[in-house]
Parts: sequence; C-alpha cells; structure tokens
Amino acid sequence: MAGSLTEIMNIRGPQGFNAAITEAANRESITQAEFARRAILERIERAGVTPPVLKPAKKEG
Repeated sequence: MAGSLTEIMNIRGPQGFNAAITEAANRESITQAEFARRAILERIERAGVTPPVLKPAKKEG
C-alpha cells in the first residue's frame, strides 16, 4: 500500500493473536501491518463510518 502512513497505533490481543494475524497475512502475501490496516478499515466501513483516504505517495525527482 503506497501512500502517506503517518499515524501509529498499538493494540493488545489474547494469546495467539499475533500468530493468527501473521498466518492470515502470509496467506494473502501481505505484511502483518497491511493485514491489520485492511481488517480495521473493513470494520470501520461496516460500522457505517467513512474511513480515511490514503494520500498517494509523493514522487521524488
């Protein structure tokens, strides 16, 4: 996912939470962070909230 990712969030989960995220991300060939972002954005939309729009990355040069 290209673009400007500027906010950092830490979360806690039950034992095995990180392992489950790792396995799910690997199955989709994406990073754990990208899997978590997508999952959270999907849940935000289901809650009826408009998710933030990722700004495109600036081209250097």
